[in-house]
Amino acid sequence: MNYLMLLGAGEAIFGSAIKWLQPLILALCLVLGIAEIVIIMMQKPQNENIGVLGGQEMDSYSKKNKSKSKDSILKKLTITFAVLLGVLAIFFFITFIQK
Repeated sequence: MNYLMLLGAGEAIFGSAIKWLQPLILALCLVLGIAEIVIIMMQKPQNENIGVLGGQEMDSYSKKNKSKSKDSILKKLTITFAVLLGVLAIFFFITFIQK
């Protein structure tokens, strides 16, 4: 497939929507990036199992129900926001080529 054909196909799909779509995508990337940083900073450090080396392993009720805890929700949000940020960044650069 020729590069020029790809550009023509993108222009046919997006048309004049690129003018207002690029700033919108860029703003969404900015908001998602800031949200990603905040969510990562809210998470606990992952070195809680270091006590196993010294024989200090603690098996608690909160570890057994980890799928419903705050940390698991933050991890899921981190992954979701990272994927959305990646997809939006790729989409932004595809529309940026159209100029």
